[in-house]
Amino acid sequence: MSAWAYECRARDDSRWFVSRTAIDELPEGTRGVLVRVGDDWLPAVVDRSREVAVEAMLLHDVIAAEDVAANDADASSRSESGTAEDVDPSTRGSVDRPDDQPGGSNRPARSQGVTAAAISMAGTKFVVVLVGLATASGPGEADLVVADMQRRFGVPIVLMGQEEDGTPTYYGPEDLTTLLAAVPVDRMPWKEYTLH
Repeated sequence: MSAWAYECRARDDSRWFVSRTAIDELPEGTRGVLVRVGDDWLPAVVDRSREVAVEAMLLHDVIAAEDVAANDADASSRSESGTAEDVDPSTRGSVDRPDDQPGGSNRPARSQGVTAAAISMAGTKFVVVLVGLATASGPGEADLVVADMQRRFGVPIVLMGQEEDGTPTYYGPEDLTTLLAAVPVDRMPWKEYTLH
């Protein structure tokens, strides 16, 4: 289910989505916030200049933070579009592959779209990110992509590549890949996310 959200940015350029309703309940003009990421509350700056639609499970808790300096707020003025749109997977159970990056890398670039599905199964929230088959087939580049996507989405990540016939190959935590083995690819809630 999609929800309206605002984007928050930390000093290290990590970004999280927080509920528009939660931000609207904060005192007017509040820009410095603390965002709950896992068990930690991390300082960030909220960008109220635009609302985005995201999967509700990607929303993080947020509270006002009086000690986040206004100087850090300039990060929000540099933010770019970050909307989520529905993706129409084919009826065969496969998902369109992202274009390969120059140099053969399937790692998402700084301002690139990524096809992903936000999923909640067995009490765990995670995101499945579509990548090239070579990336999802083993460690190395896959570990770099997982770390990058986990920083961006704030939840565990599973990479998915596909054979030409649409057969998925998963890379990520074994408990999550085992759960996904029983889920048809065309039943996952695929969306296109713009990364920064």
